[in-house]
Amino acid sequence: MKFSHRHGYDPEFINKTFRNDAPKWVRKLYFKKILERLVYDAMSLIPENKPVPVYDLINEILVMDDEEPDDYYLNNTPAMEVLRNLVMNIPWYRFYDTVEAVAERIIDIDDEDNFSQSRKNESFSFSAYRQRVNELFSEYNVDWKMNESGQLELPLPPFLEEKVKSTEERLADQFAPARMHFRKARAFALGSHRDAENSIKESISAIESICKTFYPDASTLGDALKMMKKDRSVSRLLIDVVEKFYAYANAEPAVRHGSNKDSGVLEYDAELALHFAAAFIRTLIVRRKETNS
Repeated sequence: MKFSHRHGYDPEFINKTFRNDAPKWVRKLYFKKILERLVYDAMSLIPENKPVPVYDLINEILVMDDEEPDDYYLNNTPAMEVLRNLVMNIPWYRFYDTVEAVAERIIDIDDEDNFSQSRKNESFSFSAYRQRVNELFSEYNVDWKMNESGQLELPLPPFLEEKVKSTEERLADQFAPARMHFRKARAFALGSHRDAENSIKESISAIESICKTFYPDASTLGDALKMMKKDRSVSRLLIDVVEKFYAYANAEPAVRHGSNKDSGVLEYDAELALHFAAAFIRTLIVRRKETNS
């Protein structure tokens, strides 16, 4: 962090945590220290391995912001200047959309390089990009953190982050549908486009999916929980908790069903549901493995 920022001499700098904002100094540093080194102009010499064509990114930002391109401006202004002006002036949420859009492009190129086994400059890799973004945001109190998929989400305490990551890793192979539900629940609870109601719905859907995988004759989560009680693979009292969670999701307006009442769900309710789902999913996988061994 700059001297003037640390000691409060820069009148533009505000020392607070930012979530629903993208301060000018963060945009400037993102462009100068991160984005500028990744983009190239196809009309000039292409520096080796730079992953993002500048005009492609410009057009993507214009489309996401629903802006009509000004052909005269684009044709008579250096591409890097056009990109910088966009980064500096788009709405705060479009700035974070752009940070994610760059990540998505780099991930695609990383995947292509892995497939072709070509050698690339690691400084242009997604892991390097993610590290730079997270370091910049952390240093300047931006309350977003880029995850392994290139999406921005609210940071979790390290212990909880490890448990959520562990849950995703366990949901492989026959649990792939449950994994998709869990990823959506995580994105809606922690991502830059949060939706607490849909997060809770996806959390309970992840539980329902994995229960139906273990109990394929069950047509509903309720049926699966009844079968679980019979085989005693999980404590009946814990299953009672899941049943109450399921009842809550069904009864809460706008979560699993439409309602003529306003939703009373908070983002912290969605986080609670996410961590509960993660804990129960891990428990069920381990318990069923022990039962079948």
